[in-house]
Amino acid sequence: MRSAARRVRRALPGVVALAAAAAAPVRCQAPEPLVYTVRAPAPETQRLEIEVSVPTDGRDVIELMMPIWSPGYYRVEDYAGKVENLEARDGAGRALAVERLPPNRWRVRSYGAPRVWVRYALLCAQRSVTTDWVSEELAVLNGAATFVTLAGGTARPHEVHLEPATGWPRTMTGLPAAPDGEPHHFRARSYDELVDSPIVAGDLDIHAFDVDGVPHYLVDVGAPAGWDGARAARDLGRVVSETLPLWGALPYDRYVFLDVFRRGGGGLEHANSTLLTANAERVATPAGYLRWLEFVAHEYFHALNVKRLRPVELGPFDYERGPRTPSLWISEGMTSYFADLFVARAGLAGEADFLASLSGAIRELQTSPGRLLQTVEQSSLEVWSNSNSGVGAAATTVSYYVKGQVLGFLLDARVRRLTAGRRSLEDVMELAYRRYGGARGFTPGQFEATAGEVAGADLRDWFDAAVRTTDELEYGEALEWFGLRFRGDGDWALQVDADATPAQRAHLAALLASARGR
Repeated sequence: MRSAARRVRRALPGVVALAAAAAAPVRCQAPEPLVYTVRAPAPETQRLEIEVSVPTDGRDVIELMMPIWSPGYYRVEDYAGKVENLEARDGAGRALAVERLPPNRWRVRSYGAPRVWVRYALLCAQRSVTTDWVSEELAVLNGAATFVTLAGGTARPHEVHLEPATGWPRTMTGLPAAPDGEPHHFRARSYDELVDSPIVAGDLDIHAFDVDGVPHYLVDVGAPAGWDGARAARDLGRVVSETLPLWGALPYDRYVFLDVFRRGGGGLEHANSTLLTANAERVATPAGYLRWLEFVAHEYFHALNVKRLRPVELGPFDYERGPRTPSLWISEGMTSYFADLFVARAGLAGEADFLASLSGAIRELQTSPGRLLQTVEQSSLEVWSNSNSGVGAAATTVSYYVKGQVLGFLLDARVRRLTAGRRSLEDVMELAYRRYGGARGFTPGQFEATAGEVAGADLRDWFDAAVRTTDELEYGEALEWFGLRFRGDGDWALQVDADATPAQRAHLAALLASARGR
């Protein structure tokens, strides 16, 4: 905010000073950051010691909290239960009263002190992509599981100063560096960004590559003998390049693939990074390496589909209350469809590989009794109670991952047929991204209307039947368009029909053709 200066003549000094102050530009005071110092004096105990400097804005009482869930993983987690011996002091070192407020809050009597210093120990002994792991060789830190913050507070920066253990020579994260420029110091613009940026420290093998002038990093941790990280980085570069037509331009300054080889599984998407748990034995075979590429491509495509183009319910986040949306079949299932497609278009999988992967999803869906009991929208809405974040009992539920992937294929075929091959599901995603990307989000009706606009037809009946009923899906349209058939032995295996016409074969070729060659 600026005000025009006014010239004051023959005024007393005090009046001149007052006028000058009034004429000076008025700048809003930026919120002070929370600053965390993270140490691991005895990493073999699998514990961190964390001290955080917390601004109080002059309040007599502040409340601190830890989230009960991590965005992207729809399951309640007891992060606060890993906190030990939380205590608080003022600037003079005097102890402040701390009251535990189950399940995930603490009340601190700050008595108007401008800042308080909170210390706690944190148990880090879980190997998932939403929890923390600390050992002598490795630290994997997730924001929601690690950092206590002000409850219901003003959006403000959060700064992390990591003091690595001896066995952690390098650190990587999607977070930008802190203003002090010190190694292992990072600054998030908000708590949302902190939660969205896992940190990995250890003996890291880092492979850099550029796509469209933007740096990307594959960060391997604990890679097995024979793993070719340089090749994997080149292959990921080809996958990222295939997504460029959808983006228009990459919307991040850099992107980090945190690839941790360890027991467990799963991956979690973030705005400019992903945390992956890779299986050393599985990647040793060509088929296993292909599955790894599809897995990483899935998490990467989430940078668009859910992190920047999201159902309206998925943001802003309430870390103490999980959101419910009917649209996870779009965010997760269609992401699986595009991931396999982009790997094939990058020349890293053949036509038979793509059809085999798609066949696996169709087979899993069609042999799941739950498909006849639960709609894919219900599966999404009930995720907090009916499954482990979308992975559940096939006898009674349907997976929005699996059915969503199949629906992506069927919707793509419908759009292509209705437009004589001129438009596709990619055009739907591109238009939706332009309209509803960023802070806006889309409703189911808006996404469906966008698909209909691209297709040039009313698709409400298709969405009603496929998404909001438990009716069996109709595959005939897609099979006919792409010249495919099921093998006929009941295992739902797709293959190219021997009688496919040249036009049908051209449709399948167009589906799998690289965007770089168009």
